[in-house]
Amino acid sequence: MVGEFSAYESEDEVDNLSALAFYQPAVPDDESDLAALDAFVAYAAADDDTVEPEPLFTVTNPPGTVTVTTYLDGRVQRIELSPRAAHMSERELAEEVVVIAGLATQDARSAQYSSMLDGMREHGHDDPATRDFLQRDLGLPTPEEARARRAEVFATRYAGSHE
Repeated sequence: MVGEFSAYESEDEVDNLSALAFYQPAVPDDESDLAALDAFVAYAAADDDTVEPEPLFTVTNPPGTVTVTTYLDGRVQRIELSPRAAHMSERELAEEVVVIAGLATQDARSAQYSSMLDGMREHGHDDPATRDFLQRDLGLPTPEEARARRAEVFATRYAGSHE
């Protein structure tokens, strides 16, 4: 075996596939392949007591068929559909989810605005300049703008709805 790599001293010790056993990690017989993930679960559980839950923002459409919950950064956390959503076409349902998710995201972004404005005030920054920065440069809506947008969407989109 000149010039070849072998984990064994001689060819007598090797059959065709037994060399692979040399490279396999040892897993105790009483553990599954996924048992290694238990450490992550234990770490997360131990951390749960010390970490405040992330705020969530939920919007439900007036008919009550679609509810969307987002995280503070605007990512969708959950979409809930009522049984009445089954009577909507796929296109109507998709449009409704997009509209309601947009409103929930806007609520979350307005909370970012409020939080950042409060933080900047604590550091002595001028309110008009800070507000301009948050709105113009970061594109964050004020809570008042988010509420006005929701009222506008609800008034126009569901004006004839009697559900």
